[in-house]
Amino acid sequence: MKMLLASLLLLGAMMPTYADEALQAQALLQKIQLASQRVSYVGIFVFQHDNQLMSSRIIHSYEPGNEREKIERLDGRRREYVRHNDDVFSYQPDTRTLRTEKRETQDMFPAVLAFSSPNLSDYYQFRLAENARVAGVECRVIVIEPKDLFRYGYRLCAAVPNNLMILAQTVDSNRQVLEQIAFTSLNFSHIDESFLQSDFPETTGWKTVHGEVVAATESGWTVKKLPAGFKKIREVRRLINNHVDSPANKKSTDMHEVVQMVFSDGLATISVFIEPLDAHHQVGMIQKGSTAIAGYQLGKFWVTLVGEVPVAAIKLLSDSIEYQPK
Repeated sequence: MKMLLASLLLLGAMMPTYADEALQAQALLQKIQLASQRVSYVGIFVFQHDNQLMSSRIIHSYEPGNEREKIERLDGRRREYVRHNDDVFSYQPDTRTLRTEKRETQDMFPAVLAFSSPNLSDYYQFRLAENARVAGVECRVIVIEPKDLFRYGYRLCAAVPNNLMILAQTVDSNRQVLEQIAFTSLNFSHIDESFLQSDFPETTGWKTVHGEVVAATESGWTVKKLPAGFKKIREVRRLINNHVDSPANKKSTDMHEVVQMVFSDGLATISVFIEPLDAHHQVGMIQKGSTAIAGYQLGKFWVTLVGEVPVAAIKLLSDSIEYQPK
C-alpha cells in the first residue's frame, strides 16, 4: 500500500513537468515560424526522400516590411527561385521559361506551420529531447508523435541562437525516417543586396508563364470526411496563362483551369486538385517518402490528391469527394 501511494505521488509530481514541456515545445513551433521570416542567413540544405538526395542553396534577407529570398537548385536541372515578399519568380534556363506567381503558403522549409492551430495537442504529443548539433549549430529538438494513424510524426531542430529550423524529419509509426531536410552549411549574417539578384537578368526571348489564382471560390466540390483536426484552409481556382512572346512579337495564350482545395491540421497538409478529364491521366496511388499521391476519374473530372500523410488519410478523403453544382 505504501509503495502504491509513493508511486501515485511520484506520478502526480511528474505530470506538471510533462505538461510544461509540451507547452514549451508548442511555443517553440511558433518561434520557428517567426524565425523563418525574420532571420537573415545563407546556407545549403539537403532534401532526402525515397532514397534520393537533392541539395539547394538558399539566401534569405529580412528587414521590416521587406523579405527577400533566393533559392538555387544545386543538383539536376538548374532551377532558380527569387522571391520579394509574396512575389515569386521561377527561372528555368534549360527551357528558357520564366514563371511569375504569388506565394500562397508560408509553411515551406524552414517554416513549419500551415496555420496556427490551438488544438494541435489533441492530435499530437509534444516533448523536448536533448539538444543536438546540425551544420555546426547547436539546436533544440522537438519530438512530435501522432495520436492516430492519419498523420506522421516529426523531429524538428531549432537553432539555439535564433530558433531557425535547421533540421526537419518526418517519421512513420515505427519511428523510421521517411524523409528529411537539413542544412549542411549555415551562416547567419547581413545579406548583401547583390546576392539576392537573379543569375539570369536577361530573359528576352524566354517564354513567360503567369500563374493566376482566384481565391475564395465556391466550386461545388466538397469533401465529406476528414481526419480529426483537419479543416479546409484554402480553395482556389488556378488559371494558368501561358503567355508567349516570340522574337517576331507574336503572342499566344493557353488557359487551363484547376480547382484546388487545401486541408490541414496545422502541421500536415493534403491538397485536392480537380480538373477536366484528360486521356493522359493514370489511375492509381503511389507513395514517395512521406508523400502519398492518388488519382482517379470522377464523372467528367479527374481528381488528384497529394499529401504528406499516410495512405489511410488520402483514402478517407478520396472516398468522400462529391460534386454538387450550384
